[in-house]
Amino acid sequence: MKKRDKELLLLSLAFLFVNMGWGIAWPQLPNYMKALGGSMVMVASLSILFNVFSTLGQYFWGKKSDEMGRRKPFVIFGIATGGFFFFIMAFATTASVLLSMRALQGFFMSAQTPAVSALISELSSNVGRSFGIFNALSNAGFMLGNFIGGFVMKIYPHNYPFLYLLSSIPFIISILLIIFLKEPYKKPADFRMIFRIDRPGPLIIRWKNAIGFIQRNRNITIMTISVLFIMIASGMVYSFLSLLINNRFGEAWVGWYFGLDSGVSIIFVYLLGYAADKMGSKPIIAIGILGYALTFYLYYAATTIYLLLFAALVSGFKWAAYFNSINTYIAKMSFRHERATALGIMNSAMALGWVFGPLIGAYLISLLSLPLTILLAIIPAAVSLVLIVPVENDLNYINGLPKP
Repeated sequence: MKKRDKELLLLSLAFLFVNMGWGIAWPQLPNYMKALGGSMVMVASLSILFNVFSTLGQYFWGKKSDEMGRRKPFVIFGIATGGFFFFIMAFATTASVLLSMRALQGFFMSAQTPAVSALISELSSNVGRSFGIFNALSNAGFMLGNFIGGFVMKIYPHNYPFLYLLSSIPFIISILLIIFLKEPYKKPADFRMIFRIDRPGPLIIRWKNAIGFIQRNRNITIMTISVLFIMIASGMVYSFLSLLINNRFGEAWVGWYFGLDSGVSIIFVYLLGYAADKMGSKPIIAIGILGYALTFYLYYAATTIYLLLFAALVSGFKWAAYFNSINTYIAKMSFRHERATALGIMNSAMALGWVFGPLIGAYLISLLSLPLTILLAIIPAAVSLVLIVPVENDLNYINGLPKP
């Protein structure tokens, strides 16, 4: 292996453990909040405040990283603080304390997001392949963490303090691995990491550049509005899904469900990427949105383990279809020199959707019920699907221009 390939593999392996820690802790946050007496609004705020503070933090930490010309210290700091806040969540005694820790975690752990994105681009001769390797191992870690968390809650029901103490261990392993990574000293390319929106990663953009970009790019603008609506739907559902699964099947199945979901996405991500290359991204995006709608219905109807497992299968498939294809679409339909702006606009829409979605969900739950709220999330998903009808497919485009 080339030296850079070894460094990239080491970084990816480190983030397998980072996401293992997240997989152990993240799915149980809504249930932990309810156990501490938190309302549905406070459950929703776990997502809202994390996304808001993470977005603000990424601008601050990203700027500091650029000023220093260093990435590794910020990656280590972000990993360390992310694990530290999960550790001290084990000692939370009230819902307000837990919510405060979650907001602070969003700000401080966001130091890793722009830094690791730049670091991957610096270590890569083939950026697309490198992000694929990184995402595959990250997702594998999240899957393993979910299964571990599920088994812990099966053996020790309601023992959230122990679960959150346990979740900090993979973060320590990750830091030990990162210490051995040798950071290249060069000016980074302006790449941004694309994370699953139900885990860390909404991004900051330069708005002056973004406004001009929107005026010149009709297809990307419409697609971004569609992204906003599907993320509103996602926020309405995934901010509260752990509560539904816990109520119906118990705490252990919360972790097991999300682990299976992640595992399925790993299986389909490359197959659907190949399909997008052959058919263009637009039809695969449409399939992904339909998958969201079907998944939401299955959550509503899932009163048996078999239906829940089927929901995990469809959910993993729709994530692989949607997120791979939407990133591919934006990359192909944008000019090379504007690609970071395009991805930034899209991910800002994702973050905004995950601010509005949980708020809408909390309000509807207070009026109706949790299952009905999840079912109603099909409506913004349908709006998202309708919006992409007029946009062009990217099959014959590259770097924002038709292929010659």
